[in-house]
Amino acid sequence: MKPVLLIAANFLREHRWPVLIMFAWIALTAAAAADFGRDHVASDDVVFYVQQQAVYICLFSAFLAADAIHNERRSRRILLLLSKAVSRAQYLLAIVLGTGAMAIAYALFFGVCGVWLAARAMVSSAPLWPMVVLIVVGSTIAATVALFFSTFLNPYVATAVTLGLFCAPALLHAQHHRWFVWLPGSPLLRQVVEFSLRPEWSLSPTALIIAVLQSAFFWAGAAAIFDRRDIAVAVE
Repeated sequence: MKPVLLIAANFLREHRWPVLIMFAWIALTAAAAADFGRDHVASDDVVFYVQQQAVYICLFSAFLAADAIHNERRSRRILLLLSKAVSRAQYLLAIVLGTGAMAIAYALFFGVCGVWLAARAMVSSAPLWPMVVLIVVGSTIAATVALFFSTFLNPYVATAVTLGLFCAPALLHAQHHRWFVWLPGSPLLRQVVEFSLRPEWSLSPTALIIAVLQSAFFWAGAAAIFDRRDIAVAVE
């Protein structure tokens, strides 16, 4: 497990600037939603901020995961990593752990900013912490699905396909069917869209558990495909 953690830590170090930019973006949009502290904040602005950041954090996690293999193959550093008694499944797990650690940090910082906005809007901040959990789980399923597609697609295409997979069921009105909860990421996205600071909004534990199981499934699928890929060939 130690090599996996070391690779995950190195993944975080290599992406420190995108991470810092994302933190700055979360803080800046929170300040903009509060009109930089000049006026009273409307509750609708808080809701929009929460929905916006939830989608951005998940999308950002998906793109980082999708781009990881491509970058490592382009630099050919992946050959060195996999020659150190680290399996390809462990390497992919390290990417998932790295993006998951980023998502946790983003979500906690987002939660603090959301609590500050809720206080300025004089509304309850209680629904924000379940949303933090949703963002972490949503980022994980987004990252693993994007990672799965990136094993055989360009990272930009992999991210786009992941986004399409999550959003397409809404266009087909699949949310009206009982099997909707089994669609990857879609139930969580629906909860983000329906988010409210009112007490009637609640997080679905079933959707979270299924998303975690699906993350494991897509990681296993990515490992199975990646194990058969020729990584000695350089990519552009």
